[in-house]
Amino acid sequence: MAHGEAPLAESQIEGLRNRARMYADAQDISRDDMSLAFEPTWATDLELLVGGENFFPRIGDDLKAAQESIHINQFGFKSDTLGIDATKILVERAQAGVKVRLVVDDQGSMPWSMSKDMYADLASAGVEIVVNQGFRPIAKRGLVGGDLKRRSNLGGLGHPDHRKAIIIDGQIGYVGGAGFQEHFETGEFHDLFVRMTGAVVSQFQLVFLASFRYLGGPPIDDLERLIPDLEQPDDAVRATVLHNAPGFRPISVAITEIIDAARETLDIVNPYVADPPAVRRIVGAARRGVKVRLLVPEKANNPVLAMAQRHHHTAMLESGVEIWEHPRMVHSKAFVRDGIEVLVGTCNLEAWSLKRSYEINMRTRSTDLARQFAEDFFAPGIDISKPGTAPHGAASKTLARGVAALHPFL
Repeated sequence: MAHGEAPLAESQIEGLRNRARMYADAQDISRDDMSLAFEPTWATDLELLVGGENFFPRIGDDLKAAQESIHINQFGFKSDTLGIDATKILVERAQAGVKVRLVVDDQGSMPWSMSKDMYADLASAGVEIVVNQGFRPIAKRGLVGGDLKRRSNLGGLGHPDHRKAIIIDGQIGYVGGAGFQEHFETGEFHDLFVRMTGAVVSQFQLVFLASFRYLGGPPIDDLERLIPDLEQPDDAVRATVLHNAPGFRPISVAITEIIDAARETLDIVNPYVADPPAVRRIVGAARRGVKVRLLVPEKANNPVLAMAQRHHHTAMLESGVEIWEHPRMVHSKAFVRDGIEVLVGTCNLEAWSLKRSYEINMRTRSTDLARQFAEDFFAPGIDISKPGTAPHGAASKTLARGVAALHPFL
């Protein structure tokens, strides 16, 4: 806790438990129940893990050490080599008596098609799995491998679950941008996770519990262990979970606040910088004298968003923004303001993330985490990147401008 800050209310934990009890007792969870807003709480042991070669082994070690519960919310968990390796760990832990629960996305994980054998193995071992189906008008609700019920999903159409968060034993949390997929492990997609402990983990836990029940998972008890009492140490830092859900967009608001609040420095990494209002704010920050550095992929995997982004390079470069194009597919999503405030998670700067998808981020005031980003992510990333460029030639400029104009509606 920073010097001069008062301890945060201990009643927050009981408030989270009461909300979780409501989810456990309710017969049906509505989409509105997913609009979760949190008061600032605290975090400790914030650790930035850059690259799959660093974060997957650390995640694996924590999963293997789990004693009570493993909760994973993952957009991309497919049956490639990495997915199979993760499945072996989860199966072993489930068979050892650990409660293992998954919330996955139909589009990103394909549990009933490409990855169905892997999910059958998980379900057979006792892993409880529910699936978000953002592109099916009639969705299956309930546990994979169980008695699935079909029901109308018109309110869920166009709302994929893009989140990547892990909660272990109610004590350890992870948030980042990577799926459980080989291209993150090999470094073809360059990403990160932040590992944390502290009361903020309970906020991630509540989001998971709400999602699990909303998608038809059975009631979850033992909430005192899943959302434990914790003593706030003197070195804790302020942290808050932000959760984008349909019609509820606190991450989008936080991005605006952070850009507008920057006074000296603003470092941004994002694979798809295509949102015109966000770009205008970035340009405004540079024009008022903020040193803005933007790290993006040289060749994004989405050519439409890449073209829309390159159109915006012109205005950003003219305003003094430093744009660096990384040789790998940079997939990370983070903002670091003035060396003290960090926003990190799953939200891209494009229309799907900002307006439609389920997303999850953590906002924290931590000079130590900001330093880790500066030293371990931005400095080495910029060292191997080349200066960004804008479209050249009338045809390229016209095409990029047209795609950028259509982007919010795609």
